[in-house]
Amino acid sequence: MSQNQPISLAELIEKVGTLSKGRLSMRISGADVKVGRFMPPRDAHEEDLSFLTDPRYASEMKESRAGALVLREKDARAIFGEELPARTILLCDDPYAFFAYASQIFYPVKRNPGIHPRAYVEEGAEVDPTATVEVFAVIKKGAKIGPRALISSGVVVGENASVGADTIIYPNAVLYEGTVVGDGGCIQSGAVLGGDGFGFAPFRGEWVKIPQRGRTVLGNDVEIGANTTVDRGALEDTVIGEGTKLDNQIQIGHNDRIGRHCVMASCVGVAGSTKVGDHVMIGGAAMINGHIEIPSGSGIGPATAITGWGKEPTQLTGFFPALTKREFTMAAAITARLPEMRRELKRLEKEVESLRALIRKEEAQES
Repeated sequence: MSQNQPISLAELIEKVGTLSKGRLSMRISGADVKVGRFMPPRDAHEEDLSFLTDPRYASEMKESRAGALVLREKDARAIFGEELPARTILLCDDPYAFFAYASQIFYPVKRNPGIHPRAYVEEGAEVDPTATVEVFAVIKKGAKIGPRALISSGVVVGENASVGADTIIYPNAVLYEGTVVGDGGCIQSGAVLGGDGFGFAPFRGEWVKIPQRGRTVLGNDVEIGANTTVDRGALEDTVIGEGTKLDNQIQIGHNDRIGRHCVMASCVGVAGSTKVGDHVMIGGAAMINGHIEIPSGSGIGPATAITGWGKEPTQLTGFFPALTKREFTMAAAITARLPEMRRELKRLEKEVESLRALIRKEEAQES
């Protein structure tokens, strides 16, 4: 990933405004300066930017030699007072979002439009002239590669698959037949999209494979992490909604429908035919059962096993924290006895209820 030359802060603001679709409020207090990267406040120099999201670093911001500081207005006035100093401050309503957008401008993904002579593009595939297809990439017949897309070395784009404008696919990712990736996506190395779902019919002690004929369909601005797999549907499509981000080594089962702007940390597993609403956050290594529906706005903690869900959005965390070996052994022994303890508790409840009934009977006779 190459670094661009420093640019003026005003030009950077204009570019960030475009990327953010005008949703970020930004203005310069002080002189316009040239900037080229972000650095921590202690290490920053005159062509660097520093931003603040944690109040603990406020004093470092005040002493920083950065050419420009990125601050919320209330933080700037808390640090410097109502009268802002004669230095460059970019007043922004969300410095962290500005950092994310500006970093994309400072460190663009390198593209060399055209098809490498040693790439293999089958007859009938359509590759936009502005797209980049690197050495040893394979584009099969009927596939469509959109404007400014990057198909890296070793990528396989299957028959009738499509890749949207500005999408980046890193080395050795595989898109099976019919897979659809929207605009502005990012597919990291080793990801597999559209592989067969885990579909088998039990028959006389054997498992009979069910051909998986649905597709895998990704909306715009979806990111798929390294070695993550998204299975194709059995009959219907597996769908990942717009803006959703999946970390590395995640498994999405066949027929799943993941909503818009969800995030999943690494090693999450989602069994087949599950529906996840919009803006759902899922912690690493969470395991989610199939054929359930998780409402929009819900959250799942790390290492949490989900076997069902109610109708309302909520936050669920079910992992068991680490214990010493002795404590764990004791807890495991108690857990193993829970069915027996439950039976004993039920028996005692019945005895108590019998005693209560007897006491009530005697009280009634005495009265």
